Amino acid sequence: MLPERWVFPEPATPGVEHALAQALEVTPAFARILLRRGLTDAASADAFLNAKLDGLHDPLTLPDMPAAVARITKAVSEKERIVLFGDYDADGVSATALMAGLFRLVQTPVDALVPERDRGGYGLSSDALQRIRACKPQLVITLDNGIAAHGPLETLRAEGIDAIVVDHHCVGAEGLPPALAVINPQRRDSTYPFDALCGAGLAFKLAWALAMNFSHSKKVSPEFRAFLTEALALAALGTIGDVVPLVGENRILALQGLRVLPRRTLVGVAALLDVCQLDADHTLDAYDVAFRIVPRLNAAGRCGQAADALELLSTNDPQRAHELAAKLDGLNRTRQDIEKDILQEARAQAVAALASGDKPVALVLSSPTWHVGVIGIVASRVVEEFHRPAVLLSIDEKTGLARGSGRSVRGFHLAEAFAAGDAHLLSHGGHAAAAGLSLKASEIDAFRTTLQAVARQRLRAEDLCPTIHLEETLELRELSGAFCAELRKLEPCGAGNPSPKLAALGVSLVGEARPMGSGEHHISFHARQGTTAMRVVGFGFGEHFNRFCTEAAAGTLDIAFKPSLNTFRGNTTVELKLEAFRTSLE
Repeated sequence: MLPERWVFPEPATPGVEHALAQALEVTPAFARILLRRGLTDAASADAFLNAKLDGLHDPLTLPDMPAAVARITKAVSEKERIVLFGDYDADGVSATALMAGLFRLVQTPVDALVPERDRGGYGLSSDALQRIRACKPQLVITLDNGIAAHGPLETLRAEGIDAIVVDHHCVGAEGLPPALAVINPQRRDSTYPFDALCGAGLAFKLAWALAMNFSHSKKVSPEFRAFLTEALALAALGTIGDVVPLVGENRILALQGLRVLPRRTLVGVAALLDVCQLDADHTLDAYDVAFRIVPRLNAAGRCGQAADALELLSTNDPQRAHELAAKLDGLNRTRQDIEKDILQEARAQAVAALASGDKPVALVLSSPTWHVGVIGIVASRVVEEFHRPAVLLSIDEKTGLARGSGRSVRGFHLAEAFAAGDAHLLSHGGHAAAAGLSLKASEIDAFRTTLQAVARQRLRAEDLCPTIHLEETLELRELSGAFCAELRKLEPCGAGNPSPKLAALGVSLVGEARPMGSGEHHISFHARQGTTAMRVVGFGFGEHFNRFCTEAAAGTLDIAFKPSLNTFRGNTTVELKLEAFRTSLE
C-alpha cells in the first residue's frame, strides 16, 4: 500500500550546514542529515560517527552495580553455586552466554538456564523456579528479565537464595522487585546517563565491572580485555536483535561488535555466519544481524528449545556448533512456514473486524491454533498492513489461558496501554513498540474493549494512515558518490537511527518505466531533475506499475528513496531505491 501522507521535516535554516560541513569535511547534504539528527556541532557529530569505546560510561555508575559486583565476587571466592537465568530471545541468550563466558574465565562453574515458551513461558515462572531450585544455588542472576518477578524473587529470598536482577524492561507501578541488586537504568532513581541498554548491553556492563574488580584496576588485564573484545560480538547481537535505539552506548556496542563478529573468534558465531552464508569477504551490517543471524537465534525459542541457541553461543566445540547452527537454520525455515499460515488467518480476522460497524482502532486477534512463539512476528506484519496497533493471542483450550504479543504504531505506547487494561490481564510487560501479555481466554473481549478505549483516546486519524516520514528533500544533483559514501557512516542503522529516507520533488521520467525481475514484481526507470538523471529501482512496486506509468505520463512526480552506490562491471554509479511515489504537488 502506498503512503497517503508524506511527512516532511521543518525547513532547514539556509546555510547552517556549511559550517558543519567544513568542520567535518563532508558534503553540505550530509551535514544537513546530521543536523536533522541533533548533531549540531563537530564534536557531537564526530563522537556519533566514530562511536569509540571510550564513549561508554563507567559501568559502576549503573544502579546497584557495586553491590552486584561485591556479591558476585564473594560467590566466586567462596565457590558458591550460581544460576544464570536468561530469556529465550536473541537478547536474552546473548546476555546469558556472555555472562557464562565471564564465569568460565574466572574458573567458576555456573548453571546457565533459559525458559521455554511451552514450559511456563517468559521469566521466572513456577517451572523456572523448579529448575532453579534443582540446581541448589546460593545466588541467582537474572538476565533480560526479573524486573516484574516480585513473587518469585520473594520466594527465592525466603529460601535464603540471593538474587541479582539485570534487566532493561520498564519498572512497573509496584516498583523494584525484592532482590539484593537491581541493575536497570530505567529505575526511577537512576542517574545513569543512558537508559536504553538492552539485556546483552547490561550483561556487557556487568562483565566489564567484574573484569575491573578481578583485575584490581580500571585498566583490565590482557585476558579480560581479550574476553571483553569478544563479548562485544554478543552485545551487538542482543542490541540489534532487541531493536533498541541505535544511539548513544547502543550505537557504540553495535558498531564495535559488528567489527568483531567477522573475526569469528567465537565458535558459535562462526557457525552462525556459515549457515547464513556470510563469508569473510562480506562486510557485516545491522541488516545482516537483524534479518539473517537473529531470526535463527530466535527460531530456537520460537519453534524449538531456546537452550540450543544458548549452547550455540557458549560452545567451544566447532562440530557441535555447526550441528546446532544447522538445527537453528531448519527451525527458522519451519518458523517461516508457520508464520505464513498465521498471517493469512490473522489478515482475514483483521479484514472482518475492520469491515464491521465498530471499525477498531486497535486489533486484538486470537486463535487456539496459533503458535505462541511466532505470533509476535505476525503482529508486526499486521501493523505494517493495517497501520494500527495489533495484539495476537494464542489460546490454550486445555487451560483456558491466552498468551500473546503486541506491536504498535508511532505515538502509541503499548506497554502503557496494557497497564491500563491490567484488570483483565494475568501478566504483561515490554516497551512502547512491543509488549507481551497473558490473560484468561474469557477476558479477551473485555481486554479488547479496554484497549480500544485507550487507543481511541490516544490515537488520531492520521496516526492510522499509511505514512512515510522523510528526513530531507534533496536535488538529484546533490546525490553524489561522495554523499552516498558518507551515508554509510551512519551505519549501523535501525531503531532510533534509521537509514535516511529522502525525497526529490518534481522529477520527470527519461524514456519509459519497465517491469523487472521474476514475475515482474519490481520496476525500473530513470528520473530526471534539471540536467541530472539517475536510475531508480522499485523493489516490490510491480503491483503499482500501471498507476506509476499513468501518473508519470500526466506530469512530474515526487519520489521518496534511499540512495546507494551500485557497482556493475567495474563502474560505480548512484542508484536510488524507491520507497514511494506520488503526483508532484509542485
